[in-house]
Amino acid sequence: MAVLSKNRARLILKPGARSIFFGGNNILSPLQPHHGIMFPNQPDITYSQSVSYSAYDLTHTNYTFQAYRNTPSPDIQLTSQFASVTDDEARYTYAVIHFLRSVSKMSFGLNQNSPVAGTPPPVLEFSAFGDKQFSNIPVVVTQFSTTYDSNVDLKIFDGDTQIPVLMNIFIGIAVQQNPTRQKETFTTQNFINGSAYTQGFI
Repeated sequence: MAVLSKNRARLILKPGARSIFFGGNNILSPLQPHHGIMFPNQPDITYSQSVSYSAYDLTHTNYTFQAYRNTPSPDIQLTSQFASVTDDEARYTYAVIHFLRSVSKMSFGLNQNSPVAGTPPPVLEFSAFGDKQFSNIPVVVTQFSTTYDSNVDLKIFDGDTQIPVLMNIFIGIAVQQNPTRQKETFTTQNFINGSAYTQGFI
């Protein structure tokens, strides 16, 4: 069964950052209708949750004791294929690459006014598979990569810009919860009964 249209995977900007990235007609214009990346094909999603324990060794014992430290934020890996057969598809793929480059950088420069220099990369929202799976999860991009495969034909668009007609893009994201929300909104009971999913916790 195909994914429902309303449950398509997306990685988008929060409202406060949209005017910065989508002000005027620029490279990111193809992403403006969805405020970020609406994946054209359902990406492969790898969800990883670790738990941190500190080991304590007691003399003359057969087993190590594990003392719980914390549960780090989950990591999510996305692998998605982008086709660039038409000019519009090529612009979209190029915009996705530029978007990922842009949201990986802090605000910097002597003439940087808005946002002020030193502001870290933006927190994004990731959604996929419905409200009880990944629903507006606050995340940061921790890494991304793609391959400009020499065995793949190139698409030329906007004059002399070229891009492979088929590209795989790999994106690593980590959950980035606001400390106040974590303290005041999250409860273990809500997580166990499933209601925390609709509050952006996984």
